[in-house]
Amino acid sequence: MGYGMLSTPFEDGLRLNDEDRVSIAARMLSEYPYSQSPVQVVDAALQLAEPCLKDVLVDLGCGDGTVLIRAAGRFRVFSVGLELDAGLVEKARRRVRDAGLSHMVDIVHADLFQVDLSRFSLVYVYPFPPIVRRLSLKILDECRSGTRIIVHDHPLEKLEPLKTLTIPSGRQHVHTILLYML
Repeated sequence: MGYGMLSTPFEDGLRLNDEDRVSIAARMLSEYPYSQSPVQVVDAALQLAEPCLKDVLVDLGCGDGTVLIRAAGRFRVFSVGLELDAGLVEKARRRVRDAGLSHMVDIVHADLFQVDLSRFSLVYVYPFPPIVRRLSLKILDECRSGTRIIVHDHPLEKLEPLKTLTIPSGRQHVHTILLYML
C-alpha cells in the first residue's frame, strides 16, 4: 500500500540519519508498550462492529496480528496492520502466513501517526492512554463519514460511542469495548 519508511512525529521536517531514527523509534516503543487484546475481547469487539465483505479494517498497533487474523478468518474482511515494533511485525507476518491468510492481511512496519486512515472503513485500536487525544484528532481529521472505530478500554475524545460492551477478564480488570461511528 505504499506507506513508506518509518517516520516519527518528532522529526519536524529535519533530516535524520538511521541511527537517530532507530533511537527515536526505540524511545517510542518504550513509552508505548505492547498490550495484547485477549481473543475473547477481539471476537466480541468484531461482532459488535458487524464487519462485512466490503470493509477494509486497519489495526493501529497490530502487535502479533491477532485482530487481523480473527477479522480475516472469521469475517473475510481484508485487514491491514500497522506496527512500529519490527519484532512484532515479523511475528504477525509469520502468524498470518501460518494461518493461511496472507492474501487477506497486510502487515506494515509504520508509525500509525504517519499513515492516512481515510481508506479504511473499520478501525481497531487498543490505545495507550497518552496518545488518546492525538489519536482522536487524527481519526476525526482523516476518517470518512460512516467509518466504524472499535476502541479497547480507553475512550476517544470528542466522540460519543454508539455502543459499549464490558467483558470481565476473570481477574480484576474488566475490558471495555467502545464502538464509534463517524
